[in-house]
Amino acid sequence: MTQPVTYTRERVVSAAFEIIREQGWISVTARSIAKRLGSSTMPIYSQLKSIGEVEQELRVKARALLRDFQRRPWTESRLQNLAFGYVAFARDERHLFRFLFLERPEVMGEGGLSDMKGLLAGEFGEASEEYAALSVFEPGTQEAVIRHTWIFTHGLAVMVNSGTLGDCPDETILDFLRHAGEAFYLQALQHPERSQRRRRKKT
Repeated sequence: MTQPVTYTRERVVSAAFEIIREQGWISVTARSIAKRLGSSTMPIYSQLKSIGEVEQELRVKARALLRDFQRRPWTESRLQNLAFGYVAFARDERHLFRFLFLERPEVMGEGGLSDMKGLLAGEFGEASEEYAALSVFEPGTQEAVIRHTWIFTHGLAVMVNSGTLGDCPDETILDFLRHAGEAFYLQALQHPERSQRRRRKKT
């Protein structure tokens, strides 16, 4: 009697990951995974009970690849690498970026854009040059600079991903990021009182 074919959870997820990278989230189904593995759908459901489970596994793998992009030494600046890696991921892994941020985005909870300074400290450490560069600003302005930079980076990534900007080689992306970062920094230097006014309104 022929034994039923079985696959590990990791193999099933890897097959689904191959599909989403090549064809996008819409193509990830139990049937397409089974076809990729050369099996019926039964081994798929024996490891992952639903497409919802597949989605969560794919989200973990996609975010891990995004982090890999952001930690590559694209430039001599770790902060620039963080931003550039995000945009490069959107350019080079179009389907994964769309899956994470456009097609199946995780909704930010209340205050999702707050404590950006804390996230920066967690990424680089409070003793880092990246963190120390913010010390010239009031706390509220520090948050604003990081938040505006992040929003710009995400917007640039979406435009690069969609092809709106045409061909975007590395140097073009770096130019966009450098100019935007300098603009936000200079704007904050020229308006140091903004964070003070915001704090007064809250009290």
